[in-house]
Amino acid sequence: MTGRRSAAKDRAEQANRGRPAGVRTSLRQVLWGLVFVLALPTILVAAAGLYSGYRAEQQAIDLRMQETARALSLLLDREIEKSVVGLQVLAQSSSLAKGDLEEFYQRTKNTGLADPSWIALFEPGGRVLFNTRVPYGVALPNSNRPEALRLVQETRKPHVSDLYVGSLTRQRLITIDVPVILDEQVVYILSLAITPDVFQAIIRDQRIDSGWNAAVLDRSRTIVARSRAPERFVGQSASPNVQEALAASREGRLQSVTLEGIPVRTYFSQSPAYGWSFVLSIPETELARSAQRSLFWLAVLGAVILGGILLAVLLSRAIAKPVDQLVAAAQTLGRGHEVSAPTTTRVLEFDTIKKALVEASTGLRRHEREREEVLAHMAESEARLRMALTAGHLGSWEFVPSTGAFTTSALCRANFGRDADEPFTYADLIESIHPDDRAMQAEAMARALATRTDLHVEYRAIWPDGSEHWIRISGRMRIGPDGQVSMVGVSQDVTERRLAEDRQALLLHELNHRVKNTLATVQSVASLTRRSAASSDPAAWSAFMDRLHGMAKTHDLLTATQWQGALLEDVLKNELEPYQDGMCQRIRLRGPKVNLQPGAVLALGLAVHELATNAVKYGSLSVPDGKVHVMWALTAGSSQSALLVEWVESGGPTVKKPERQGFGSKLIQRGLAQQLGGEIKLDFAPAGIRCVITFPLSTMSPDQSDAEESRERYAS
Repeated sequence: MTGRRSAAKDRAEQANRGRPAGVRTSLRQVLWGLVFVLALPTILVAAAGLYSGYRAEQQAIDLRMQETARALSLLLDREIEKSVVGLQVLAQSSSLAKGDLEEFYQRTKNTGLADPSWIALFEPGGRVLFNTRVPYGVALPNSNRPEALRLVQETRKPHVSDLYVGSLTRQRLITIDVPVILDEQVVYILSLAITPDVFQAIIRDQRIDSGWNAAVLDRSRTIVARSRAPERFVGQSASPNVQEALAASREGRLQSVTLEGIPVRTYFSQSPAYGWSFVLSIPETELARSAQRSLFWLAVLGAVILGGILLAVLLSRAIAKPVDQLVAAAQTLGRGHEVSAPTTTRVLEFDTIKKALVEASTGLRRHEREREEVLAHMAESEARLRMALTAGHLGSWEFVPSTGAFTTSALCRANFGRDADEPFTYADLIESIHPDDRAMQAEAMARALATRTDLHVEYRAIWPDGSEHWIRISGRMRIGPDGQVSMVGVSQDVTERRLAEDRQALLLHELNHRVKNTLATVQSVASLTRRSAASSDPAAWSAFMDRLHGMAKTHDLLTATQWQGALLEDVLKNELEPYQDGMCQRIRLRGPKVNLQPGAVLALGLAVHELATNAVKYGSLSVPDGKVHVMWALTAGSSQSALLVEWVESGGPTVKKPERQGFGSKLIQRGLAQQLGGEIKLDFAPAGIRCVITFPLSTMSPDQSDAEESRERYAS
C-alpha cells in the first residue's frame, strides 16, 4: 500500500515539474469538477422544476379554493334573495290591499317561507299585527327592532339583519324585512325570521372535507354557520386576521389560525349584494404534502447523481495513468528535446496524441528555421517601406480615437516643423493647424471614423517659426487584434504643389479674360459689318450672334474645369437646358460619362447649337408636343474605338428635305467633321431629323466606371 502511494506521489511530482507556480490542478480534480459542473445544473434545474411544479400545484389549489369561496358567497346571495323575493310576492297580496289581515295570515301560513321560520306583519311604528308562530288574533308585544323598521320605512327597500338573539325566543335569528307599499305609502312591514340552520344546511350540502373548515359570516364578521363545531362557535366573531382581510378586500387569501388554533390557509369572498362572506380554510399540513412529494423526487435525483460521481472516480483512475505519460512527452517537447517513438497507452486517442507530439517535435524545428527566414524578409520589407516613405517625403502616423494615443514618424513630425526627437501629441497637431482649417480637419476625421472610409484632407499648418505650409493627410481605418479601432496613414508637405496650382489658376484666369476680349472684338467687328451691309438679311445676323453666344457659353464651361475638358452630358445640357420643360420630359439625355477634350467640346457645342436652333425654328421644338432624344455610346469598330452621338427629333412638323444646303448644315457636316476627325450623317426623315455624329476616342477621355458597361452599345 505504501509503494502505491509513493508511485502516485512520484507521478504527481513529475506532472507538476515545469508547471507555473501556484497551479496545482490535477486531471482527477478536473474530472471531479466536470462531474460537479454537470451535476450542479442538473440538481438546480430539477429543483427548479420540482419547485415550479409545487408552485403550480399551489397556485391551482389557490385558484380552485378562491373560486369555490366566490361561488358559495354568491350562493348566500341567492339564498337570501330567494327569501326576499318570496316576501315581496306576499307583499303584493290582494288581502293586504283590501285590509283583510286574517285572510293574509292564512295565506302566509300556507307558504313555504314560514317553515322552519316564521313571518310577522308590523306597522311602521313597531306594532305587531300577527306572527305565524301563534294563532291569529293573539296579542303580541311591540317589536324590539324599531330602528330596523324605521330604516325600511325610510329607504322603502328590503333589509337583511346580522345575526342576533331574539328577545322572546332567545334564539339566534336573521331577520329579512320587506316594505308593503300601498298608494305610495309604506303601510306595513313584512318580516321573515330565519335561524342559522338554513346556512348550516348550505355548508353541509357542499360536503366540505372533514379536515377543512368553512364558515358563513354576516356583515359584522359574526359567524352565522360553521362546518366544524358550529354549536361552539356560531355567534362568535371571526378571527382578527380574517376580519382585517375582509375590511381590506372583498375577496382573497391569507395565512391565519382558526379559532381552534390550527394554522391554515384561508380563502374568503364577500357577496356583492348583501355583504355576507363565505370563508374556507385548509390546514397547512395538507398543503405541505405536495412539497413532501417534491423532496422525495429530489432525494431520488441526488442518489442517481451520487452513483454518477462514484462511476467518475473509477473512470478517473483509468484515465490518469496514460495522461501522465502524455504529460511527460509534452514536457520533453517543451524543453526542446526530441520526443521518443510512441509506446502504446492502451487508449486509441491518447496514442494518437502521443504520435502527434512526435510529429510536432519534428515540425517545430522546421518551423523555427522558416520563422527565422520570415523575420529576415519582414525586416527587409520594413527597410524598403521606410526607404519608399523617405523617398516620397511621406511621414507615417497612427491615431487611436478611444485613447487619444498619437504615434508619428520623424518625417511626419518634420512635416509640421518638429525635430526628430521632439514630442508631438494629437493636441499639438490640432494646435498647429491653421485656425480657419481646424473645423474642416475635424469634420473629415469624424466622417472617416463614422463611415469607416479613407481619410483625405489638405490643410495649412503653422510651424513653430511662424511659416505656413500645406499638408496633405491620407489615412485608413484599422481594427487591431483586440478590436481597437485606429486610423493609420501618411502625411506629405504639398506646399510647392499648392503654390503651382495657384499660379496655374491665375494664368487660366488671365487666359479667360483675354479670350473673352477676343470674342468681344469679334462681336464688334460683326456689328460694324451689319451696319455697313444695310441690305443684308437680319436673320443671318441673329444667327451669327447666337453662334457667338453659344461659343461663349461653351468657353465658360471649359473655364470652369480649367480647360481640362468637360463631360459630354454637361455640353448638351449647356445648349439644350433653355428648351427643357418643367417635367424634364421634352429633352432626354442618355449615355455613359464621357470627358471630352477642349477642342471637341468647342466643336460639338457649336454643332448642338445649330441642331437646337434648327429644331426651335422648324423642327420638334417648334411645337409643344415635340421631343428631342440625344443618346451616346462607346463602340468598338474594326480599326479603333469611337464615340457615337445620336440626335433624334419626334413629335414635330413633317420634315421635308431642303432644296439647298444652309450654312448650319455646312457647319455641321464639314466643319465639325474636320475638327473632330469623324463622320456626320444627317437624315431628314418625315417623322423628325436624325443626326449621327461619330468621332474617334482620341478626342476624349471616357469615365472607365461607365464606359465598360456602355461599350458595344449602339443608340437607335
